[in-house]
Amino acid sequence: FTDLYRDCAFESCPQEPPHPWFAGGKPAIERGQRERRESLIGYFAAVSAMDAAIGRVLDALDAQGLAESTLVVFMSDNGMNCGHHGIWGKGNGTRPQNMYDTSVKVPCIIAQPGRIPAGQLSHAMLSGYDVFPTIVDYLGLAHAPGRRKPGHSFKPVLEGCGPGADDAVVVYDEYGPVRMVRTAEWKYVHRHPDGPHELFHLSDDPGERRNLIDDPAAAATAGTLRARLDDWFRAYVNPARDGVDKGVTGCGQLGRVEDARAAHPVFADQHLTGADWDLWMAQKDAKSTA
Repeated sequence: FTDLYRDCAFESCPQEPPHPWFAGGKPAIERGQRERRESLIGYFAAVSAMDAAIGRVLDALDAQGLAESTLVVFMSDNGMNCGHHGIWGKGNGTRPQNMYDTSVKVPCIIAQPGRIPAGQLSHAMLSGYDVFPTIVDYLGLAHAPGRRKPGHSFKPVLEGCGPGADDAVVVYDEYGPVRMVRTAEWKYVHRHPDGPHELFHLSDDPGERRNLIDDPAAAATAGTLRARLDDWFRAYVNPARDGVDKGVTGCGQLGRVEDARAAHPVFADQHLTGADWDLWMAQKDAKSTA
């Protein structure tokens, strides 16, 4: 698979100047510049290998006559900057964490031959919290949640009908103390407790290059979006599990298990300050077995 990309120009992955908030610091920047091409070859090869493996699963379903009775959903957890915005990494590729579209958008491919029209592309504003109500609706199951939950069914989108008139056109997101609200036109990012905050006019600035948070002409929009953000999290957050005031290590915020016998915690300074701080693993000579 790596041989597929030996001569690739990687035009979709810009080589931009390092982001001023890049988490890895100067050593990681210098290493990234040296290893950029090999990293991209490996990343693209991994995607192709995954694609081939999923193809084997789909072929097996087809061979067993199960394709038309099986709903297949492919998603991932988060985006990845491969030089975009001068970042190698995702939301925690910068400190403070970022909410760029290249960090938060995810693939979503859903198929069931004979029921879901093939080859359609939807631009509906959807989120991971819409998946559960969609599956329940798609299967025709009666479900009464024990408490109010976010999300709505996008079954009409799957059936080729497009989003309904009452579909939410707003997506909310959070990563520790960083919260975001995104409409088709605007994105507002709020960092607790003191910022810095961001406001992007996505219609005019889809690359999220111009932060308008201090623009007086956009102050009303920022205020409206912040109020919507506050209202949404007030409605849905579980106070006992709220991570808005918890530090983010990339390995969980609440209920983290560490080996008390270790000379130092697994998630100690090396994890927080290393070049690969969100992927750091204990060194082989560490006394922890976690």
